[in-house]
Amino acid sequence: MSTFTEPAVGRNDQTTAYKFLDTLSYVRVSGEETNGRSSVVEMHLREGHAPPMHVHKNADETVIVLDGAVTAHTAEGTYSVTAGETVVLPKEQKHSLVADKQSVVLTSTAPAGFDTFVTAVGEPTDDETVPTEPPSKEAIGRVNALADEHNIKITGPPPI
Repeated sequence: MSTFTEPAVGRNDQTTAYKFLDTLSYVRVSGEETNGRSSVVEMHLREGHAPPMHVHKNADETVIVLDGAVTAHTAEGTYSVTAGETVVLPKEQKHSLVADKQSVVLTSTAPAGFDTFVTAVGEPTDDETVPTEPPSKEAIGRVNALADEHNIKITGPPPI
């Protein structure tokens, strides 16, 4: 790993597309590039995208909505976030993110780690279309099998 003394720049032509659950995702800045301090993942969400309720054990998660609208579900309530808005979800707090319509978000975690979860669970693809169907049983199985080793705890089903 680098010591992170120079800016880390994510380039469109230097990343792989991943089918991650029912999203099309790109690791724009990896934790390796920031010495583990943070990572940035661009996610294209199908309408209805709703991962299981979960906890990031050691990372705060920032979600910036570039296009569309999402609702963050937490134990305390729901938070609607539209294009140009941001929600920060604290570590160790149960949450999920539901796409109210097809959306594009940037998800950053500090420290890094979500980036390696996306690449471990997701499947590299040359097809850069946003999925239209819910995730497969196999994709859900990979999430459940690999979450713990990426400091993520699945705490319940999707909120919808």
